[in-house]
Amino acid sequence: MNDQRNTLLGVGVHGGLEVEYQARAGVVYVRDPDDEERASVRVSQARWSRFLASVKAGQFVPQQEGDVITIAIGDLSHAGIVQRPSFVTTTRHTWEIFVKAAKGGEFDRLGAQ
Repeated sequence: MNDQRNTLLGVGVHGGLEVEYQARAGVVYVRDPDDEERASVRVSQARWSRFLASVKAGQFVPQQEGDVITIAIGDLSHAGIVQRPSFVTTTRHTWEIFVKAAKGGEFDRLGAQ
């Protein structure tokens, strides 16, 4: 078995948000792959687990302005050398795909690391 502390586990959803878990640091990276200008959001494992549970329960309501969805989940934006945004901006369609995938268990293996 490979040493999971040094691997980067990715979960991609076609047409949805891209989520990666870096086991060594216990950090989840979230980004909209269609937004090439914005860096990924860095989220602690604890925050990711709470966020995922609230999405699955239908309790998380992102900020919405027209078709633009803003998801403020980054709690590690100032950790490390490179500063990252604390939110992901995406479209309503991409958000709906993410929610469907989350409710379907697509990201559960990241929360179990």
